[in-house]
Formats: sequence, C-alpha cells, structure tokens
Amino acid sequence: MTPINESKPEGLDNYTEIRKDQLSKWSAFLQERFEPISHFIMIGLFVYAHYLVAAASKYVKVESHLIIYIALGTAVFFMKLRFYDEIKDFEVDLEKNPNRPLPRGLLQHLDLKKAIELCIILEIIFFTSCGIKALTSILLAIGYSLLMYKEFYIPNLIRPHLTTYATSHTVVTFFLSIAIFSALSQMDIISMDQDFYYFSGMSWLLFNIFELGRKIYQPCEEREGVPTYSNIWGKLGAVCLVMLQAILASYLVLHISTIQYQFILKLLFIQLGLLSLVSIIYFFGKTPVTGKIYRNFSSVYILLVYLTIISNYFYRNLL
Repeated sequence: MTPINESKPEGLDNYTEIRKDQLSKWSAFLQERFEPISHFIMIGLFVYAHYLVAAASKYVKVESHLIIYIALGTAVFFMKLRFYDEIKDFEVDLEKNPNRPLPRGLLQHLDLKKAIELCIILEIIFFTSCGIKALTSILLAIGYSLLMYKEFYIPNLIRPHLTTYATSHTVVTFFLSIAIFSALSQMDIISMDQDFYYFSGMSWLLFNIFELGRKIYQPCEEREGVPTYSNIWGKLGAVCLVMLQAILASYLVLHISTIQYQFILKLLFIQLGLLSLVSIIYFFGKTPVTGKIYRNFSSVYILLVYLTIISNYFYRNLL
C-alpha cells in the first residue's frame, strides 16, 4: 500500500517563515535600541523604589500583587518611548546614523506605529488592573507622551533648542511616576501623599541626567552637524547642567518624609562626589575614553540614586 504523503499546506509554511522573520527582526531591534538586561534592571529599580515609598506612607495601604501589573505597564511605556524616538529621529539618522534599524530597513515605520498602538493598549490594560484612578493617571501620562511624539505640534520651534526639547520630553517621567503611585495607592493625582510628588519630581530630574549625560562628548568625538550638549554649552556648561539636575534631585530626595535623613545624606554626598570626580576627569581629559566614562556614569548615577532610596527602607526596618 502506497503511503500517503502528509505535507503542510504551502501557505502555512510561508506564514510561519514570515512570523519567524518578523520575530528575528524585532529581537535584533530590541537588542540594539532597547537592550533588555540593562533596561529591565533600571525599570525594576524604578518601580521597586516607588513601591517602597508608597508602602512606607502612613496614608496608604499598598496591595503587593499590583506591582506585577505596574512593572509590566511601566516596561511597555518605556519601550514605547524608544519607538517614538526611532520615528522622530529617522530623518537625522538617515544622514548621520544610517546603520540604525529604521534607516537600514530592518523595520518599517508601519511596524513601529503598530507596536506603539499595541503598547498603549497594554499600558491601559495593566494600569486599569490597578483601579479606575490608575487608569485616569496613566491616560494623562499617555496623553503627554503623544504630545511628545508630535513634538507638541511645534517641531520647527522646539527642535533647534536641544536642551528645552530634551527636558520638556523627560517631563513624561513625572507623569508616569505619578501614575505608578496612583496605581499603588488607589489615590487620584490631586490628593496624593506629598512624598509622591517629591519623588516624581526627583525622577524627572534624574532622567534629565540620563538624557543630558548621554549626549556629552569630548571635542575629538563630536560630529559635524550633530548637536550635543557639549557643543552647545561647552564642556564646563554641560557638566554644570548635569550637576544642577543631580543637586536638585538630591534636594527632593531629602524632602521625602520617610527618608532617614542622616543615612541618606551621606550616601547622596558620596554620589555627588563621584559625579564631581567623573566631571573633572571629563573636563580635563581629551580622549574618547574620558568622554565614554562620563556618559556611562551619567546612566549609572540614576541607578545609584534609586538604589540609595531602596536601601533607605531596608535600613529603616533594621532600626
């Protein structure tokens, strides 16, 4: 008896290959532009610090299981911001960074726009799982992020002013932070514990450090036609701008009522001292290595501050 040749339909094989190809492209994109390990460490510390501040408040009873929804929603939110930037920077990248995923055709604009739509849906689902007040708060953050995406409908006015452009965009972290506190506390955005506003303001300043620090270079690293904070403000002006954000962020940390003042004050002074030392190395240095050290430490500094806040609550439990 002749065996029957059971083969898969050709259309199904093609569909499977297309899906594998898409997954491979997205995996490559995320590895290049939203490296999972470093970003998820940062997001984990970011969310956990919010949780500890909320849990320590005498006005709030936090339900621990909500942190899962919040962490997922926050990770998706930050990923969406990356997609925004890829689309907004496309014209510049086409000329200055042609090897980035979008200019070289790894993904298309439509792929990212569909991903943005999916992210917004997931953000709403995850935060709505924490209550109607959390939904209201995340909608505010989403609304502001969409204004960012459209460059506040004044792209020609705002784009030439790099510092204003950047700091107006990082304000979105303030609204995201407020949304996280709203989800954790079940409180609306206008009647929260004052500590939550201090923390959210601090988050905005810390992300300013990240945004400013990553575009500060040594003169030998600068590229013609690419604006950076170091070629706009000069080396001294750029490091002073970053240091100002760090000092103001530390000031707000010390106003959080559940902070152990003397314990945290020492740690913040150490961190500011390290930032000052790295700034001096960058200022007097002339090599690409010193520029890279400064940029890397700007990112590390954010993690150090969130770790400091987290350590505060472990220290409180020992007292």
